[in-house]
Amino acid sequence: MKDLSKIEKINTVIEEYFKENASLTIVPVKNLMPAFIKAGIFTKDVKKGLPIRLILRELDESNELTLIPFVYVERHGEQTYWYFIPANASTPDVPYKQEKKKIENDPIATRLNSDETYVIGLCDKVLSLKADRHKRFDFLLGDLHKNRKTKTKLPVDAYYEELQLVVEYKEVQNFRPLAVHDTDDEEEEITHTSTREELRRLYDERRAKVLPKNGISLVVISYSDFMFNDNNRIIRVEENDLGIVQKALKDFCK
Repeated sequence: MKDLSKIEKINTVIEEYFKENASLTIVPVKNLMPAFIKAGIFTKDVKKGLPIRLILRELDESNELTLIPFVYVERHGEQTYWYFIPANASTPDVPYKQEKKKIENDPIATRLNSDETYVIGLCDKVLSLKADRHKRFDFLLGDLHKNRKTKTKLPVDAYYEELQLVVEYKEVQNFRPLAVHDTDDEEEEITHTSTREELRRLYDERRAKVLPKNGISLVVISYSDFMFNDNNRIIRVEENDLGIVQKALKDFCK
């Protein structure tokens, strides 16, 4: 059963919002969450407007969206986007422009745009195969966890099972000097390293030793093999870059 008193409060908040923001003709529902919370309709926000979206979904499923006359919906395939517009306002002629995350604030977009992703994509083209990216092997392990019992499987950048080949792409941080330790105990040194650069270098060395022992070839491709800018990012010229990758993988090309 619908909580009609809550819906009435929601309508009041929306109406007041558009009175105070007369220049606005459409807003994502998440934008009104602070006002809904202030009015006591919700106690807190979750996942950028989920509480109000749940109510709208429920009304949508029961064909009762008209109970909130300010609702405007855009449906794109399986995606539904919820907005509020002023009461009695005409339906927007064009879809609301969705805000896109900036790459630097979006870890997924950052990964997809990374030089590693670019280079492994070139490897796929040269080998005419699809890499198993970030593959983990039972025999390639990191150091003991703090519980002194378990270890994490170390990922590799790209694994081509048909060729029993691993390709690793090395960025500038893989070549920075390591701090000097006073201990001669390798296990103690690795377990207590204090920087990511140290762990990265030590694990790179471990991959280079362990993979061949298990019948897997390793090819390392460096950022310095390509033209790169002042930030040590590859200046992408795919035609030239394919040639560089093809040379690195010449022993594995058909």
